[in-house]
Amino acid sequence: DTSAQNLSLKAAAARLNEARAISRSSRTAVLPSLDFNPSASRSTFRNQATGSTIKSDTISLPLDLAYEVDLWGKVRRQVEGANAREAAAEASLAATRLSLTADTAQTYWALRGIDADRSLLQESIVLRKETLSLIEARFKAGTVSALDVSRAQTEVATAEAELIGVDRQRSELVNALAVLTGKNAGGLQVAADANLPNVPNIPSGIPADLLLRRPDLFAAERQVASANAEIGVAEAAFYPALRLRAGGGFDGGSLSNLIQSNNLVWSLGSSLTYPIIGQQNLRAQRDATIARHQAVTEEYKQSVLVALREAEDGLKGLDYLQRQENAQNEAVKAAQNTLNISRERFSAGLISFLEVVDTERTLLATKRQAASLRTQRLAVTVNLIKALGGSW
Repeated sequence: DTSAQNLSLKAAAARLNEARAISRSSRTAVLPSLDFNPSASRSTFRNQATGSTIKSDTISLPLDLAYEVDLWGKVRRQVEGANAREAAAEASLAATRLSLTADTAQTYWALRGIDADRSLLQESIVLRKETLSLIEARFKAGTVSALDVSRAQTEVATAEAELIGVDRQRSELVNALAVLTGKNAGGLQVAADANLPNVPNIPSGIPADLLLRRPDLFAAERQVASANAEIGVAEAAFYPALRLRAGGGFDGGSLSNLIQSNNLVWSLGSSLTYPIIGQQNLRAQRDATIARHQAVTEEYKQSVLVALREAEDGLKGLDYLQRQENAQNEAVKAAQNTLNISRERFSAGLISFLEVVDTERTLLATKRQAASLRTQRLAVTVNLIKALGGSW
């Protein structure tokens, strides 16, 4: 899978790993904490009665257990928010992968459209060179003027110049494919293929619930859920926090006889903290979380509207382009028939070579336009599939 080498996809995967790690960390908040805090100290002090210096060693091997009672749902909302952010990151990775796939498909079909255009130009150059040889032979025979020879030479040179420009566009598209697949520009070779496939048929009556498959919409919805959980965390900060504590261990003056029953110490207690001075700061933080929730909610609504518009544009665009391509194919048939007639009339000496040149130009332009319309239909189909979350 060459798309796995795309750097944007790797970055999205790293962000998902980050969100998963934070989510795992937040879930540990519902569990008690147990810490081992060994310490050793030596102190000296002077005995005022005797005037002697006394040294004292203290060695402690305590275990401290602490647990915050989730009275107001603060910890639960923190876990809820972290889980929502993890789900959003996972959906963002899927959205990045879908967007990358769509961009790659768009670039690929643009490249195939260029190949089809190159094929038409190459075919036109071959025919124009044959015509030039014929005109030169007739000029030598004295049946046409030097002006006709010059016109034929101009048509060949013009088509060759257009082909060079198309080759430049092809090179740029191949380089774009290389970057999309994580390669350096110039490090990818794609064989030419002028055959454009038939466009898949997507039914026009697609239900709106298929838009729920879009990972970007799911990611936006999870961001709303995360912001809502943060409001709960900010609200819980106004209320007292109750922590239960317990500790036990050994405390003595010598390491050699430290682990003894007479050196065993323990403690048990609780603490209740309530913010008094920081109320203004807490209100500001709560207001900020509420505003953020409003912002991501409106962004989510806007994303839904854009998704519906993209799906509707794709469906309507495919219908219009199909009808336009059908009409263009009829124009190609008519232009080919016109060219055949003009060549016959030129051979009979009824018209000038300039009229043949005009009909050749018209036929080439109509064929290239038909190929362009097929390429546009493929591109719009890719956009529509992307708008529907990758399937229908």
